[in-house]
Amino acid sequence: MTDGLNQEVQQAFAKLTRVPRPHLSERIRESIWGRAAPGTRLPPGSPAWVGPSLSPQPAGQRSARRRVLVAAALVIAVAAAALLVGPTGLGQRLSAVRAVFNSHLPAATTAARPPSTPAPPDLSPTVPASSEPTAAPAASTPPSPTPAPAPAPAPLPGYSCSAQSGGGGTQSTMTTARVGAQSGFDRFVVEFSNGVPQFEVRPQDSATFGQGTLRGSAGLVVTLKNLTSTGYAGQREFRPGFAVIQEARLLSDSGGAAEWGIGLSYASCFHAWILGGPARLVIDVQH
Repeated sequence: MTDGLNQEVQQAFAKLTRVPRPHLSERIRESIWGRAAPGTRLPPGSPAWVGPSLSPQPAGQRSARRRVLVAAALVIAVAAAALLVGPTGLGQRLSAVRAVFNSHLPAATTAARPPSTPAPPDLSPTVPASSEPTAAPAASTPPSPTPAPAPAPAPLPGYSCSAQSGGGGTQSTMTTARVGAQSGFDRFVVEFSNGVPQFEVRPQDSATFGQGTLRGSAGLVVTLKNLTSTGYAGQREFRPGFAVIQEARLLSDSGGAAEWGIGLSYASCFHAWILGGPARLVIDVQH
């Protein structure tokens, strides 16, 4: 490859300098390669050639040095040609020299760059941006405790929440009945014509009786015995809607016995007792 380049450069320089200066090409060759062409005589007075340095040089430095010398020789040759052949002939010959020189230039190579190491991914959690303020968590309200049922009122003196009984053994007749509200209690009264017969007052947890359902949520059953065969002619039902007594009704009256039902708004203690002049059974239900 080097020999071919030398020959083509020699031919280009010969074309540029052969007419006016036959020894110009030999001087350029001597400047570049340090030796004359075989069989060429230098004109008298030419300086003797000094050989290259004996110290070894790297191949890259030698190649760069040759390119610099070739470029310098081309500049000298172009300047000389401009003086000798004029601008028209110079342009044609310069194109030929450029084509020869470019055909032997090594292709530019670009060192392959190692692939850049990708940055490690960001493993930190990404929080989405939000223009709205974050609402503070509402304080949890503890559930309100279920209110305990109101305790039953303590019985007043003479009151009891259990069954109560009394009366005499003589036969008697019911003449009338009534209800009334008093301070601290509601009252139910049954009046008789010949003393108060045998009686029993029994509480229960509902207002439902064998002969029907009365108003309220609890009740009292009043049983009368030793009654005469004469039937009851008085009022049989009351709906006063008092604080405790909601309703009173005669449930049965036959065979010398009678039964009253009293509907209460809630279970409460009571006091069953007897009054005379006239004879009466009095039942007071505590508020």
